Amino acid sequence: MNETTYFFTFGDSYTSTGFNPHGTYPSAENPMGNPSLGEGTSAGGINWVGYLTAVLNTSLMLNYNLAISGACINNSVIRGVPGDLVSQVKSFAIHYASQPAWAPWRSENSAFAIWIGINDIGDSYMDADVDSTLPVLLECYFNLVKDLYEANARRFIFLNIPPTTRSPRIKGENHTAVHAEFVQRYNQALKDKIHAFSQNHPDTSVLEHDTWTFMTEMLDNAPFYGFEDAECQGTGCLWFNDYHPTSNVHELLAADLLSRMRVVNGT
Repeated sequence: MNETTYFFTFGDSYTSTGFNPHGTYPSAENPMGNPSLGEGTSAGGINWVGYLTAVLNTSLMLNYNLAISGACINNSVIRGVPGDLVSQVKSFAIHYASQPAWAPWRSENSAFAIWIGINDIGDSYMDADVDSTLPVLLECYFNLVKDLYEANARRFIFLNIPPTTRSPRIKGENHTAVHAEFVQRYNQALKDKIHAFSQNHPDTSVLEHDTWTFMTEMLDNAPFYGFEDAECQGTGCLWFNDYHPTSNVHELLAADLLSRMRVVNGT
């Protein structure tokens, strides 16, 4: 995947940079388009998308970031802020599916990354019936993936739910076992859906990033990774605030993801 030049991203505050499709277009001089690199994130600086696009990557990559802070998968299932994944994929269809002159992507030179579900779980884990809700969420999710496929997307990156159970916010709500079970079941269901999609669409390239395992390792060994501990928030900490990791965590995540993208591409 290291030849990718057009990088479309979807998700929530862990991904969003506040990009506006009507604003400055991404370019070789400004790969993020708008706003400036490091702005509009929940990390207190550059997030994984910015690092992957404009810092760590050695080839030209242009990012079209349709992620919205606070987004859920489908607001008709679990209501979040305006701008759920349904809306984000519709925005892609409106602005980019036609491969316009300002974003002349093709199947072979583009990648589509989705990191979603954190808010679906965080906003509903005390009330939702997991047995009935989870299949509906994942069905909605992969109907949208199929929409992207039908628009000629062929290279996909899926990120699973990180261990937000260990965030200060969820720990403070004192129901971590319930939250952890929802995360575990979501991640397994996502893995199964990814496998089925890949099997049913052999012309695709699919990469699943196990963000849960990656970030759990950091939480378990925070000082080794340069963080004060796994609990604090702010400068020198793993957590930027009570629910979002710092820019340093995003940099490590982007580096790991980039190395896996290169392996998938055989470089």
